[in-house]
Amino acid sequence: MTLEEAAFALGDREPGSTRTRSSLGRLTELHLVEDVAAAGGVRRYHPLSPAAAEAAGVERVLQAANEVVQQIGQARALTRLVSRAYEEHRRTGDGALTTHHGHAAVTGAIHRAARECRDELLTFQPGGSRARQPLGAPLPPTLALLDRGVQVRSIYQHSARASAATQDFVKAVHDRGGDVRTLNESFERLIVFDRKTVFIPGRRDRRTAVEIRQPGVADFLSGVFDKAWMRAKPFTLPNRNRATTQISDELCIAIMRHVVAGDTDAVTAQQLGISVRRCQEYIARVASSLGSRSRAQLGFLVAQSGLLEDG
Repeated sequence: MTLEEAAFALGDREPGSTRTRSSLGRLTELHLVEDVAAAGGVRRYHPLSPAAAEAAGVERVLQAANEVVQQIGQARALTRLVSRAYEEHRRTGDGALTTHHGHAAVTGAIHRAARECRDELLTFQPGGSRARQPLGAPLPPTLALLDRGVQVRSIYQHSARASAATQDFVKAVHDRGGDVRTLNESFERLIVFDRKTVFIPGRRDRRTAVEIRQPGVADFLSGVFDKAWMRAKPFTLPNRNRATTQISDELCIAIMRHVVAGDTDAVTAQQLGISVRRCQEYIARVASSLGSRSRAQLGFLVAQSGLLEDG
């Protein structure tokens, strides 16, 4: 095999004299030939052992691979060092505030905080009824925390009492020692683990959550929950007992407050976690009892009746 044929077999496709020069360069790079100067300035090339060239080439590749492996190890060591510093800073609570974007990131952050929780979980759960889902996998994993001995207290809106899914979940919580109450007020979602780690919505679309580990903020929001808990009423199974009647009256009063304030039925229903139709039914009932013929007249009659002050 000629020099050019050998180079051609190695993938060199340059034509003519150009190919000759390219072939020599290719073989020289592969350490298959040796360039030596002969007498009279004529350059000559001597072939080298392919086995020796292969060994040298493999050695160079292995050396480069070892350098890459060392670089990877150094990068990992640096990442571990930075991660430890980050976690230590996050646990100190000095300005610890993290924003999580997207359902997966929010869920993962809440689950990590739940695994760290040892004593207490406090939650505001707005929006009326609870969506049906397997009770063994709620978000946050309330039942798993209860089984570990964590104290759980949750506040829903009064309207959640009409939801069969919520009733089932509350029964499971009660059976494990948890406590659930309801309010006729509007509030945003809040999750507090051990009064140290807090999650609040980051945006109105609820696709973003803010994780707060700043002691002062966590204490403040825990205190907000405690005050709401004192005003809330224990969740009871649906029946026409005194507690249920009182809650129904409180919901009616809350709707009338929105009427007097001039809010639309849609806004009122959203704030109280009920359907627009249910809101309209309450309004129609009160309008009939007061003899109102218009929305404006109803607001005036309610304000003059003393109903809100009594409530």
